Amino acid sequence: MTARKRIAELMLPWSGLIGAFAGWALAHQIGSNLSVEHCEAVSPLVALLIGLAGLAIAVAGGLLSRRHYRRGEAAGGGRHFVSLLGMLASALFSVAIVWQTLSSFIIPRCYG
Repeated sequence: MTARKRIAELMLPWSGLIGAFAGWALAHQIGSNLSVEHCEAVSPLVALLIGLAGLAIAVAGGLLSRRHYRRGEAAGGGRHFVSLLGMLASALFSVAIVWQTLSSFIIPRCYG
């Protein structure tokens, strides 16, 4: 097994946590920065596209963790638990991304 493949195998269970956080951070930081600092120029469509990109990253990470979890390798071990935690974190952060994206359609632009 090459070093690159070994690193990929070790990171697979963690991909749900990493992807969920990265997707949420992208949607939250870029979305909120644009809506606060450039509120007159940003439409809800832009916020929707940013939210969809963040959601795609979070879901992709969760699916990669699911792949490791479904293999059943070392069931009950630490890597198995981390992959389960990654799937759950992906679901939780995906809900947060969806609600934050929907808020761009509910709250008027340049509010406050």
